Amino acid sequence: MQYVCTRLYLCKKYFRIISDRMNQFILRSAVQKLPPAYFALPMSTGIISIASYTLGYDSISNFLFVVNEIEMAVLSLALVSRLLFFFKDFKGDLSSHAEGAGFLTFVAALCIYGTKNMMLKNNFTLALTGWCFSFIVWAALIYSFFILITFKKAKPSLENGINGSWLLFVVTSQALSISGNIVAAHYNFPSQIVLFTTLLFYLLGVLFYIIIICLIFYRTAFFPMEPGEFRPSYWINMGAAAISTLSGTILIKSMNGVAEFQTFIPFTKVFTMLFWIVGTWWIPVILFLEVWKRTEIKVRYSAGYWSLVFPLGVYTVCTWQLSDILGLTFLKDISKVFIYPAWFAWFFTYLNMFARIIKQFRLRGTHR
Repeated sequence: MQYVCTRLYLCKKYFRIISDRMNQFILRSAVQKLPPAYFALPMSTGIISIASYTLGYDSISNFLFVVNEIEMAVLSLALVSRLLFFFKDFKGDLSSHAEGAGFLTFVAALCIYGTKNMMLKNNFTLALTGWCFSFIVWAALIYSFFILITFKKAKPSLENGINGSWLLFVVTSQALSISGNIVAAHYNFPSQIVLFTTLLFYLLGVLFYIIIICLIFYRTAFFPMEPGEFRPSYWINMGAAAISTLSGTILIKSMNGVAEFQTFIPFTKVFTMLFWIVGTWWIPVILFLEVWKRTEIKVRYSAGYWSLVFPLGVYTVCTWQLSDILGLTFLKDISKVFIYPAWFAWFFTYLNMFARIIKQFRLRGTHR
């Protein structure tokens, strides 16, 4: 009996020690300081899973599907915990010009998650529920962010306040349009209402891109930029244009056969082609800036680098879909080539993420 009591006491003691360490390391470090844009991780995994599925790489797509499920579960739990226990920190990040827009990655990740589950697993209910929840979160975040930065008394200059993460306004609007059209195709919803709603999100995304990309172009061209100021989020310059292309192609397919929206098809085709050209134009520019940065300073892994991976995946998918819309089969060859850098970027960033986590654990152990 004494032996059992001793064992129970030791178990209780070890459990308390482990709990304290978990609370200190995971809760406070990983939850309280969770980067707003970390949902770019499941965004990237999800879109590359869809790209792999689209190009016929089913094994890779299924593997990424499972990884994406784990990512969404872990990060969603962390975000909910942050809202419950560290709301002050959450609000502080949301009201930040430089960081607040990063929370919109959660909306895009939800849309991609639902679309991926529907395409790969025929889970239509999850996709519809995900879209409805995404819309609610999108409205809450986008208005909260804009109101908070509007009423701030101390505001940064344009060169310090604007960055590529602001283009998540575009990414989330277009993600809602894409997911809405794909989900609605499997339900008996009134086509006029569906297309009016998804066209609304598409055009809102177009408007956001025009406004924000002008500000980013102005900041880049007319203000000095140090290597460290070129953040990975600037890759969204290309990613936002690519997802706008994808949104346009899905919208055109959905409009076919609906008389009330036939007049929008030529207009949408022009904008879709324009966004693909813009996205393609940004690739060498951003590549040059990325190489310039890496030759000037030592670059370490950060959550922001998932903003680099996502554009590669969405560009692969949008080019494939654009080929179908325009009937230009040679465009699919671009997607067949582009999928390889997308895979490499995902794998390389994952390796760096795990290396960073292991290093932090070791550093934590040496300080104890």
